[in-house]
Amino acid sequence: MATEPAKPTTIGRSLQLANGDLLFEDTDLAMIEGRDNFLQAMQVMIETPFASDIFNVNYGFDVLGILASPQTVGSAKALIRLNIIKSISQDNRVREIKEVVFDDDLRFFEISSDQNPARKISPEQGLAEHRQIRKTERRWQTIVVLETISEGEAALLLQGTGLKT
Repeated sequence: MATEPAKPTTIGRSLQLANGDLLFEDTDLAMIEGRDNFLQAMQVMIETPFASDIFNVNYGFDVLGILASPQTVGSAKALIRLNIIKSISQDNRVREIKEVVFDDDLRFFEISSDQNPARKISPEQGLAEHRQIRKTERRWQTIVVLETISEGEAALLLQGTGLKT
């Protein structure tokens, strides 16, 4: 029995990834589409080192440019924010980037709890948990609130790799 091909979406369709690996459904490659595809593509862009794609040298996130010289925490966050905006705004599915909020800001936890009602905690409690985690891990997290051209508002959680101390 032949199945009908999936209709194209304005946000797109692609192969589904899990931790950088392709997923399978039975014997076929798993597909992802719509909003989930868009969010996956944004995460892949941020995880790709800037200028490492030979077909598009303007693609990716410039983590080396941020970490190459010693800086204050505030300067590093400002560079991360600017590079996130620069990278994500290149995607033609993005209409507007509304917010880039780091995990040391109460607003981060307000947005997080709005996106994940199952884990409804107060922003103050979230910030307290964050401070506890920071004692053992070095990582950064940010939520990017943006508006797509056709799917409306989306919140994208981005994370830098953490090192346990």
